[in-house]
Amino acid sequence: MGCGQTKPAKNESQRKSVTFKEPPVDFIEPDSNTAFFSNPLPVQTSENSLYPPQPPKTKRLEIIPDDAMFHSLDDHALRAPRSADSSVEALSRYLTKPARNHVQKCRVFYRWITNNISQVLLLFLIHFIYDTAALFQGKKKPLDAESVLKLKTSVCIGYANLFSALCRCSEVTVQTIFGYAKGYNYNPEIRFEYGHATSHAWNAVHVDGEWRFVECTWGAGNCDEFKKFHFDYHDHFFFMDPDLFVLTHFPYDLDIKMALTWQLLTEPWSLDKFNSYIKPSMKSIEWGIEFVSHHSSIVFTNAESVIELRSNRTKLAVLHGELIPEKGQNNKPYTYAYKSGSNEYKVIVRPPSVGKFTLRILANIKDEDEAFTLVSYVIKCVSTQGLVRSFPYHWRLWGPSESCKNHGLIYKKGSCPFIMTESGEVEIKLPVEKEIEASCRLSHAENLVRESDDYVMTEINGGFLLARARLPKEGHYKLEIMVRLDDENYKTMLTYLLESKQTLPMIHKLPKCYRAAREFQCLLLEPLTYELPRNTKMRIRLKCPQDLSLVLKKQSIKVERTHEVWDFLSTTPSAGEKFCISGKLQNDYSNTRSTYKGLYEFSII
Repeated sequence: MGCGQTKPAKNESQRKSVTFKEPPVDFIEPDSNTAFFSNPLPVQTSENSLYPPQPPKTKRLEIIPDDAMFHSLDDHALRAPRSADSSVEALSRYLTKPARNHVQKCRVFYRWITNNISQVLLLFLIHFIYDTAALFQGKKKPLDAESVLKLKTSVCIGYANLFSALCRCSEVTVQTIFGYAKGYNYNPEIRFEYGHATSHAWNAVHVDGEWRFVECTWGAGNCDEFKKFHFDYHDHFFFMDPDLFVLTHFPYDLDIKMALTWQLLTEPWSLDKFNSYIKPSMKSIEWGIEFVSHHSSIVFTNAESVIELRSNRTKLAVLHGELIPEKGQNNKPYTYAYKSGSNEYKVIVRPPSVGKFTLRILANIKDEDEAFTLVSYVIKCVSTQGLVRSFPYHWRLWGPSESCKNHGLIYKKGSCPFIMTESGEVEIKLPVEKEIEASCRLSHAENLVRESDDYVMTEINGGFLLARARLPKEGHYKLEIMVRLDDENYKTMLTYLLESKQTLPMIHKLPKCYRAAREFQCLLLEPLTYELPRNTKMRIRLKCPQDLSLVLKKQSIKVERTHEVWDFLSTTPSAGEKFCISGKLQNDYSNTRSTYKGLYEFSII
């Protein structure tokens, strides 16, 4: 088994500390040329011969709609006294007291083993397992059921032997299966081959007329990066469906044709398919994640790959890709992820150079700074398109947050939150369902733009929010649209990824837009430049559905109104001064002496 908990690389102050959790995998994983077990024949009994391996006709969910149905049985197994395990037969008698059928018997055996048998004391055995001479000299712990019960520690074959012995004591038909497993430190580039020694063992039981898998070893827990075992119980390896089990377990025996039948699949997989297929994590299985586009664990890419996945049972709040080079470290993000449909997601990968990378896709169903590995790919990039710019650091999904609509902003489902511009100009128009106060924040991925918020402007007019941005430098930007909450704090509701294809020699900052402009639903038509020339007559036009009274500092103005457009001329002041447009509502009867509020501000040069 193995479970790594590491921290992500940091290169920016805004990066948050994140915990990565790996799936449980087999603790001792010899390479494919190392003899862990010889190639044993499957355990055959007179009972087993009556029930040849056949695919089950029902899914796990049909017979176990909720693992909570086993609560009282699990509690009975967990509270078993030490006196109950004096022998395998005694333990079987005690555990099966409340069990009314073979399914319940198997459950109490599974729950007791996963809670009481550990691998934490087996670290010293690694040397013997990898040292074939020592192995053949017999320097290893006994793996029979009684010894495992006494020692409370074992490798996978010991788990399987103990489970088998408990089943036989209670007349449950059981099979011990040997084969290959994608366990600890699994490397998709090292293939399993027929003739190699098997490295794992598990069980199948025949209950209610069907064969079901039981994987006590992986259900018990996992190990950290120091190979230290941690109890971390999981229900999923009790009666896991064959189409999921085959993703990580491949039965193998000298009788290959017979071994393939123990996949319990209508169409058994070949070893080539097993070798090439991805290894989804336990969290992927738990959350019902389906990998739609890339089933091979090794991906060859020209410049860009789009990994598509579907979440069939849960919604993902966090989805992120970590692209790790084969050599050295990469602290810059070269992936981004967004929701492309009601339950579809895409992870875009752009390797920065030709070479080999590991892509780890991480996710969480909660909006937290913790993420779990869904799957890992080996990315082999054979070409790139010129200089590849990194993306802004963004841990969560690009696009709308789950609460976006609740706060009045409407985002078209399935839209891509990535916008590319050649001109450096970007406009985003979003429907608004209710009165809101909003603001935008702009940041360059490589921090090449100083005072970047001066290049973004947020207005609300005619039932729409209009966000305008200007991108002066080449590269990627993060544009956040934030809404003010009842507590006066702002929360990000939408996050866009912007890309400018070139650095523009002349791109002007946008005027400052104050909160009152959004309150009055103003939309500035001209001028759309923050810096204005001094002592120059300027035409000012803005759109507003309300009856406004407008003033300029130290100036009397003559305003013409055509429909909802306010149009007037004004002379700008001297250099260094601020040029402000202020206004108030003419029909504001709540306060007859209401003051003018600032709408827009310009700087005079």
